[in-house]
Amino acid sequence: MRVPWKRLSWIVAAAIPIAAVAGIVWVGTRDLSRFQSRLTEQVRKVTGRELAARGPLSVKLGLQPAMVAEGVTLSNAAWGSRPDLARVRKVTLFLDPASLFLGEVKVGRVVLEGADILVERNDVGDTNLDMLPPPDGSGPHPGENRSLRLRTSPAFPWIGTIEVRDSVLTVADGAGRPPVAIEIAAATFKSPAPNQPLQLDGRFATPRAAVLQLAGTAGSFDGWMRGLPGNIDLQGGFGDGKIAIKGSVAAKGTSLQITSSGPDISVFGPYIRLPVPAGGPYVLNVKAGTQRNSFKVEVSTLKVGSSELVGEALFRVDRKGTPTVAINADLARLDLGDLKAPPSTAAPTAAGPAAPPRLVPTMPFAATWLGRSSVSVSVRLGEIMGLGSKVQNASVTLNASDTRFALRAAATVGGGSAGFDLVYDPTGRIGQATLTASANKVSLADLTTLLGFDLGLRDAVGDIDLRLRGGGRTTRDALNAASGSIEIAVTKGAWPRGPLASWPAETQRLLGGDGGGVPFNCIAGRFDVTGGVAYLRRLVVDTPRTTMVGGGFVHLRTEGFEFILAPEARDNQNAGLAVPLRLKGGSGRETASALEPNLGRLIIPAGVVPSLGAQVNQAARQPAANPCALVAPRVEGLRPGLRAQMPVPSADLRQRPGRPQAQTAGPQRGQQR
Repeated sequence: MRVPWKRLSWIVAAAIPIAAVAGIVWVGTRDLSRFQSRLTEQVRKVTGRELAARGPLSVKLGLQPAMVAEGVTLSNAAWGSRPDLARVRKVTLFLDPASLFLGEVKVGRVVLEGADILVERNDVGDTNLDMLPPPDGSGPHPGENRSLRLRTSPAFPWIGTIEVRDSVLTVADGAGRPPVAIEIAAATFKSPAPNQPLQLDGRFATPRAAVLQLAGTAGSFDGWMRGLPGNIDLQGGFGDGKIAIKGSVAAKGTSLQITSSGPDISVFGPYIRLPVPAGGPYVLNVKAGTQRNSFKVEVSTLKVGSSELVGEALFRVDRKGTPTVAINADLARLDLGDLKAPPSTAAPTAAGPAAPPRLVPTMPFAATWLGRSSVSVSVRLGEIMGLGSKVQNASVTLNASDTRFALRAAATVGGGSAGFDLVYDPTGRIGQATLTASANKVSLADLTTLLGFDLGLRDAVGDIDLRLRGGGRTTRDALNAASGSIEIAVTKGAWPRGPLASWPAETQRLLGGDGGGVPFNCIAGRFDVTGGVAYLRRLVVDTPRTTMVGGGFVHLRTEGFEFILAPEARDNQNAGLAVPLRLKGGSGRETASALEPNLGRLIIPAGVVPSLGAQVNQAARQPAANPCALVAPRVEGLRPGLRAQMPVPSADLRQRPGRPQAQTAGPQRGQQR
């Protein structure tokens, strides 16, 4: 019998579009409210959560028939911070054409657009992704004709492909930690079954951060729902570089290996929520894992330009429930030339006039967080490059607990050394802060650069001895009640011309110099600090054209100052310019200056007047000595009337030491917080 293949092919070709049209018409004429109700009930049985939509399902006809729902929400856990775990602007369920031929409605692919998903964890450690069926019971159900059988667990029909577009995933990991928002521009999740490996391909990013393009396997769908994703193997691009994440998140613990390389290390800043400096190229190899009740991060390789670092960090919670952090890092080499300030993520603002530099460097300090966690940090730096002097054998240690805060640092700088020690004891109502710092033959330009500010000094080497002690739980209160002493001795260098621009023209001509700065031979002075006010009792400044003595005060809290300077010309040609002057100013305001000729008669008494220049020249004959430091203790004998004319702060700036305002009682030693 001859088969009419040609006629059969025409029949099949005509039947296919007819069947497709019939299937589409069938779906379009069906009452989808029953399907929507069945879907909602199935989700409730499987997850115990309520699925709702703003309106009924609608049919989208075309080459790929689909059902569309808008304003879809999935309820959150009872303890959640908001009522909905997920809010989706639009859900499109693409129907399987093959199932339509059989008169069934089967979803082959789902597209989520504009999803807002919140993943959070409560104080006990439970996550809102833990979903369990409602307690319907498991006894016999005669209506199901299975009176002697247990009810089987309901299962949601699996959808093999899920696409997510223009969505945001927010992860909140407990109180006290800011949530992490991940923007999902486009991502595709594929898996043949809920317990099979989940294939991921997507583009992710945090706000105003580099894009993370990842592809590979990311556990399983069932694993993510149980909080144990399983094996992870992802590779892709990170900004302009590459990244690979491998490991597993299982019941026995977490173990992840992260390898990345690229042109700029600052791309990690928004993701780890730290101000990571810009620099590169970089190579990073990190291992993260859980060990019993702790989480450990090991940095086996971190190279940024010519800088190298290895270290580890351990995070755990002790028996009292206090978070404990221990960090150890070893920098074999740190080249400051490879690093720059981290890129700003703040919105641009209109450029205004630059504020005057602060007199006291900004060092925020507040003891309110003491006791909430225990922190131990140890950093060793073999060599720091990029400064005028070679810095080596540096170390920084930090120990903080509910009974003590101690920060110590030391280093060899050029041919000298520097170090400081800050200790805070919270015992009592306001506690006590003690700061001790010293520098011996250290370049002031390099020292101020390491501290994060710039005085503009060039080629100046100095000795500093600082001893301060004050009570208070903030920087303002501690400085307002500080007592101690500060001694400074600086050798030959140059002072920038900018800060002297507001000085009288006569004084500027007396100092000399050019656009590059005002040269000086030496500077020495001593501050006696009482009640937050640093009184400058003796100051000597020697330049090639004049020698000046003077004094005044600096209010450490308000950063206001007032000084008087009595100059003496080194030659008769400039004698007429040597007129005493008064300076007033502080942080955030311009320095005001004025000549006061009448001060000369009060400072210099009648009779023989010793020459300041001669005293400095005589002291300069001693080898390896700072002549200004040798003359400073004799200032009151050389200018007997100077001390009586020194300015003092007004009554509104003075405050009784040891009585900071608006203090709250702090925790006593050993008190649990």
